[in-house]
Amino acid sequence: MDPHYFNQKGANAEKVIHDLANKTFFTDWCYPNPKKADGNELCDLLVVFDDTALIWQIKDLKIDDAGRYKKAEVEKNLCQLGGARRTLFELKTPIILSNPRRGPEQFDPASIRHVHLVSVLMGDGEEPFPFVQEVKNHLLHVFTRDFADIMLSELDTVSDFCHYLRAKESIDKTKSIVVFGGEENLLGKYLEHGRSFSWMEDYNLIHIDDTIWPAISSKPQYIKKKQLDKVSYGWDSIIERAHEGSPMYELVARELARPDRFTRRMLSQSFLEVYSEFRQMTDKDMMRRHFSLGDTTYCFLITENEEEYPKERRGWMLEAMCLVARGLNPENYRVVGVATDRGNKNYHFAYFYIPEWTPEMEAEKVKLQTDAGIFVAPRVTRFSDDEYPPLEET
Repeated sequence: MDPHYFNQKGANAEKVIHDLANKTFFTDWCYPNPKKADGNELCDLLVVFDDTALIWQIKDLKIDDAGRYKKAEVEKNLCQLGGARRTLFELKTPIILSNPRRGPEQFDPASIRHVHLVSVLMGDGEEPFPFVQEVKNHLLHVFTRDFADIMLSELDTVSDFCHYLRAKESIDKTKSIVVFGGEENLLGKYLEHGRSFSWMEDYNLIHIDDTIWPAISSKPQYIKKKQLDKVSYGWDSIIERAHEGSPMYELVARELARPDRFTRRMLSQSFLEVYSEFRQMTDKDMMRRHFSLGDTTYCFLITENEEEYPKERRGWMLEAMCLVARGLNPENYRVVGVATDRGNKNYHFAYFYIPEWTPEMEAEKVKLQTDAGIFVAPRVTRFSDDEYPPLEET
């Protein structure tokens, strides 16, 4: 046997999860194999997004003849997670993080409000499945390889992913819950009940069988949702380009990445509509649009290519649009701007957070409307969509 077999097997297991995590959380916020000052590894993967940290430990374990993992190996994996949490948030040991996009930076524990511990046990899973465990008063989420794949594909935004973890952590610990066939069946109940576990409140003993996920994932409404979600990945590609078009790219990218998958679907559809409408016109050198979605106002700008519309002008116009849009939507303190050209090659981004709207800002808004004609008579866009659209009657 190759003496490096087991090390290689572990590395392959980590790579699977790293690749999946990068698709969900993006390179910007994934830190594989962070090291402590002494050179020892802190964990297999650390994800830090805004005020949330996800600590991952990944092990390639096999079940025995009785269909169980070796208890000592599972406990070792869970203890490593607990140790990483203690290092970061109790000992506050200085940790330098680095990834290909952002370079080295020191982890700031004071900026984190939510911490989730995730253990991924590769290989075959146990049944019934212990979907959550507790170590030293901290909850740990235990995923099999199959469920990690489903979870990072189904809830593939940081918002959707963390909402599920927090919902799980809020389940009353006095209840007896047995999940057969893998945690995907628990996920199925979560989706079936409007992304919530509140339905468990009326029960003390809960058995979730292995038919739930196959039934949910084969429903026509679910299949249609997945088809409609395809356009949302256009927004993901815009997130990936944030570092190209803004000097404060991480802040902009974070705001672009904040929405869940359903919201990204609406954002991507809207951006594509504006872009397609502009492409069909020959008598204008730009098109502007703004709208509110949740607690954020979004501004889209499409212009001619740089030969006719220099990038400096496009950048100024986008920032001016964002300022005017903030004044037109006083309930939203955040404004996110995205601009591109007719060829969809050059991107600009802008982000404003203005909690207080001053008289000086109002005067500047009016001046921009008057002098540059920005959103003088804006088109009002209202969104009406369903995550799981009703099927058409035949």
